[in-house]
Amino acid sequence: MTAVEPGAETRRFGWAAIASASAVLVAYVVLVLTPFGQAYENQALVGAREESQELRAESLSGLDELTALSFALAIVAVVAIALLRRKPLLAAATAGIMVISVVAAEALQRLLARPELVEAPAYWLSNSYPSGHVCVAVAVGIGAVVVVPHTLRALVAMGAALYAMAIALAVVTAGWHRLSDVVGAAALVLAVACIALYLLALGGHIRPFRQLRRIGFTAVALVLGGATLIFAGVGLMGWLELLPIPAEPILPSPPPLELRLAFTTTLVLGAAAIGLVFLSFLWLVRPYAIDEPVEPPARG
Repeated sequence: MTAVEPGAETRRFGWAAIASASAVLVAYVVLVLTPFGQAYENQALVGAREESQELRAESLSGLDELTALSFALAIVAVVAIALLRRKPLLAAATAGIMVISVVAAEALQRLLARPELVEAPAYWLSNSYPSGHVCVAVAVGIGAVVVVPHTLRALVAMGAALYAMAIALAVVTAGWHRLSDVVGAAALVLAVACIALYLLALGGHIRPFRQLRRIGFTAVALVLGGATLIFAGVGLMGWLELLPIPAEPILPSPPPLELRLAFTTTLVLGAAAIGLVFLSFLWLVRPYAIDEPVEPPARG
């Protein structure tokens, strides 16, 4: 019996693309274009400065390794997997997802300004939405999920989510990016990936499986979904503790307890956003064969 109604894939990926693109806009409006959002993110930036120099140095060292060369090598590796599986169309689509995501992030950084709604140092007002580093990490991870055989999708999604979370935590700890930048980057990549899969579905290259394998997906959903729920819950509790957030200038010293709480809240909410994106993408592609022949009906 067919697990998913034929033709439903175009609607599925189309609506997912619209929802993800909307999330990019909402994060920008709420966290960048409001005094409340800017005040909260300023608190988190100051809170990040209070972390140990050793931790910040480790974060900067890890980010230095995420260069244009490493991104190019990641693209080559992901595309090579698709080519080894003799799926040139899948290779082209995956390369497009990764490259277009990063180019779109760079374009949005130039287009989406950060107005001075809360007094802050000038360098805090530079455009950083969305984060290019997080975009690279999420794009490579989603690309890997797309090109591997469907039996490995859940495992690859788990590893990719952990890697992207590590990059998100590093850019926040280093003081390079804010929560809005992390959320916007993750949602942007998901939107681009869903658009690509929508186009593949229109071309008849995505079809429902006749028989689903649930064990891997269920295990990852429990682990990754549980972690995401915990992160989101902790972050929400921290956010509520910070209310009301005054839209006033924040001096770098001496920092009150609220500054560290804002920083910690940013970390856990950023990790939750990454986990939600990978969990959502895994759920979206789980019942479909991408550029693969349809499985024959199960006998008996």
